[in-house]
Amino acid sequence: MFDHQAKLGLGGETLAGSAIVRHFLRRRSLNNDLSGLRLHYRIDAFGERFHLNLTADSSFIAPSYTVTHLGEEQSNDTDSQSTDPGDMRHCFFRGHVNAKSEYPAVFSLCTGLIGTFTTQHGEFFLEPLLNAKPASSEMRGTMREELESLRATVEHQRVLENNFTGPHPRSPRRRKRFLSYPRYVELMVTADAKMVRHHGRNLEHYILTIMSVVTAVYRDPSIGNLISIKIVKLEGPTVSFNAATTLHNFCVWQQSHNVQDDSHPSHHDTMFMRICVFSCVCVLVCVDPVGLAELGTMCDPYRSCSISEENGISASFTIAHELGHVFNMPHDDNPKCREAGIKHQYHVMAPTLNYDTNPWSWSKCSRKYITDFLDTGYGECLLDEPVGRTYDMPTLLPGQLYNANRQCELMFGPGSQICPYLKQCKRLWCTSAEGDHKGCRTQHMPLADGTDCGHGMYCRHGMCVNKDLDLQPVHGEWGPWGPYSVCSRSCGGGTRSTTRDCNKPEPRNGGKFCVGRRMKFRSCNTEPCPRGQKDFREEQCSQFDGKHFNINGLPPTVRWVPKYSGILMKDRCKLFCRVAGTTAYYQLKDRVIDGTPCGPDTYDICVQGLCRQAGCDHVLNSKARNDKCGVCGGDNSSCKTLEGTFNDAQYGYNTVVRIPAGAMNIDIKQVSYSGKPEDDNYLALSDSHSNFLLNGNFVVAMFKREIDFKGTVIDYSGSDTKVERINCTDLTFMLLLYQFCFDYLHTVCSSVNVSPHTASVFTSFLEKECNEYQRVVTETCDDHPCPKWIISEWSECSSTCAGGFQRRVVVCQDADGRSNNYCDERVKPAESKNCDSGPCPLWNYGVWGECTQTCGGGRRTRLVVCQRPNGQRLNDYNCDILDKPPDMEQCNLQSCPGSSSWHRDPWKPV
Repeated sequence: MFDHQAKLGLGGETLAGSAIVRHFLRRRSLNNDLSGLRLHYRIDAFGERFHLNLTADSSFIAPSYTVTHLGEEQSNDTDSQSTDPGDMRHCFFRGHVNAKSEYPAVFSLCTGLIGTFTTQHGEFFLEPLLNAKPASSEMRGTMREELESLRATVEHQRVLENNFTGPHPRSPRRRKRFLSYPRYVELMVTADAKMVRHHGRNLEHYILTIMSVVTAVYRDPSIGNLISIKIVKLEGPTVSFNAATTLHNFCVWQQSHNVQDDSHPSHHDTMFMRICVFSCVCVLVCVDPVGLAELGTMCDPYRSCSISEENGISASFTIAHELGHVFNMPHDDNPKCREAGIKHQYHVMAPTLNYDTNPWSWSKCSRKYITDFLDTGYGECLLDEPVGRTYDMPTLLPGQLYNANRQCELMFGPGSQICPYLKQCKRLWCTSAEGDHKGCRTQHMPLADGTDCGHGMYCRHGMCVNKDLDLQPVHGEWGPWGPYSVCSRSCGGGTRSTTRDCNKPEPRNGGKFCVGRRMKFRSCNTEPCPRGQKDFREEQCSQFDGKHFNINGLPPTVRWVPKYSGILMKDRCKLFCRVAGTTAYYQLKDRVIDGTPCGPDTYDICVQGLCRQAGCDHVLNSKARNDKCGVCGGDNSSCKTLEGTFNDAQYGYNTVVRIPAGAMNIDIKQVSYSGKPEDDNYLALSDSHSNFLLNGNFVVAMFKREIDFKGTVIDYSGSDTKVERINCTDLTFMLLLYQFCFDYLHTVCSSVNVSPHTASVFTSFLEKECNEYQRVVTETCDDHPCPKWIISEWSECSSTCAGGFQRRVVVCQDADGRSNNYCDERVKPAESKNCDSGPCPLWNYGVWGECTQTCGGGRRTRLVVCQRPNGQRLNDYNCDILDKPPDMEQCNLQSCPGSSSWHRDPWKPV
């Protein structure tokens, strides 16, 4: 208790009635500018006199910050005092003590004189005593020399959301990669009804205290990025007894409460919910004993959310962990970490907590995955700094706000106290509510920073340190660039990279991580690869030959080839490989090797999983391009264009043109004279030694195919088309003969193939039409067994309702089981088929209930359920959540006579 407190005038005189210390400022208009309002107080305590010179300051509160209450408000005698947004903004003052600017003072005056100030003798905290006389307050002192200005925490208030119409400074331009940008995670925090009842008015203060720890964890330099946590909203949805269902409902609910415009101050990038989790059984999501989140969903408007169990101040580490999953971080013991060559390190993303876990810092694996996630463009929504709508975290350390015994109560329930036998900062050991004779227990969480651990000592990051240590934030600075790595390719244009670390100095005590470029690349080994060498992406696929990954239907001798067509642009730098001889393909690696072309029709190359510009000179960021002669950077003067038509044919193969070595941009078309694919004319190619490359010996390919000729890729449309086409943009290195096959006699006068592989279409004509020609004589040939189609079992149906499709692997093999290309495509078994999985469940809804208000804006609800056509009720996630009809709407919005206030009724069950 202190001796006396008085309110003074500007001249220092004591004002009448100044002994009353319960201050409740009158409501003022939000438009009133109180920036010049000054107050003076005198406090006599500890044998000293303190003069406080205070000026109104609410700059730390966003202009339109929001606290939203859903459900019935709890009546509580101790919570009868209530303020609106205008009051909240006029509560806070800052200034100095005894006319010395080096001794700051920060106070809130709305619920009593609450705050802190510093003098040469230490740090003092002033707060009202609960259940005491109005004039009773308590002042405590500590000897912490360095004090950041305290920003008073906002008490639990009901605040209406204000409309926002402001500038949108964010540019839609995509940012450069491999740069460390400041990232701002705009969080919406939700507490369930049980948590609201338990904490009462202190809820907001309690949540912000927890989030201040989360902020500190994400400021640790081991994360390798500048991540700022910003709270933009406090709200809450329906809780299920199943964690997976709750997560699903929560994600859908939060999306409906989010402003889609990323530059709007009410927009949040992700969201977490603090509840008691009853069951943690779920597939496709990371499941933790006290939390649940889906991997890599940051910036996904429908899935960027997580839930965490409320278990005291230590819940902050659970929240940091679950938020890490949203940033695509796996657990520290995940095989992905081992594949990256990173040994086990148990930090924030440890799968379970034990004595060796360090929950304050991040493992190298976590640093790698969050950096990859951000560098590959999945965190674009985090680049906009919140515009005037965030909650400031308490600057007092959590342990200074909640002592060790209170931390035990928050974790294990009322009556739990700090264990007298195991007093340490690294782990919080607590007794049961029945006393220490029942033993002590822990959840392997550290004591909150700022918890007293001895005379002049307190806990910091799990260690007991002297309070006099210099804990001023130290911002990081970049160190020197390291040496360049070895070239990623031996020819064809590879890359070398260099990195630098933020360690000169490394950020400390909450200092900022470095901003700027952290990785540079340069081209190397840009000379073309030798002719005939295997394509670089093909080399990477072939490394998996013989590996079937336990995929049903794949033989032990499976051969993998690159898959280009049908791949999304954003996935071009992932290694997709196709099973040779089939259309089935799979992603075999997350990234191709740096320097791999992004596709067969571009010189751009993949670097760190991203497609980057490169020229025909294989140099990164080069704009060099081939001219029409195929000369890189040429001026089109080294070649000439040859073109012509051919319209004179005799039976058999007719040589049309000899294509010399060095030709490129070859385009040959044969247009059907009948307007139908079956016109009995075919294109053919052979080399200078009369070896056919395409459609030789009257064996015609009906379908599209690619021909690899000495490193040159030739595209053929297939004969079963009205416009048959041969196309090649690459440079040819050998003489080619373009031939034309006229097969009229054969197809008209015979219904017998001269070869089992002939793919011509045959038509019957009258015998007299063939009299002037010699009848075709047939004989048997090629009597060895023909290759045949080998098929696997059908896969499961791709959809659980409304019909899906099933796939199977179809491979052409000869009698010896070797892959073959000469199976009859006309009888190839289907690789996919439709499957009937029954009708899909649909949303079914009832009639609207009565409105909760007759005027002034109420709500009405109705039952909306997911049902099968037979009436069976299912969980909501079995129906299309985007099509779910609303189960609540506003009603009776007209103003009430003589009333201008809003009233909310409790939620009704559905």
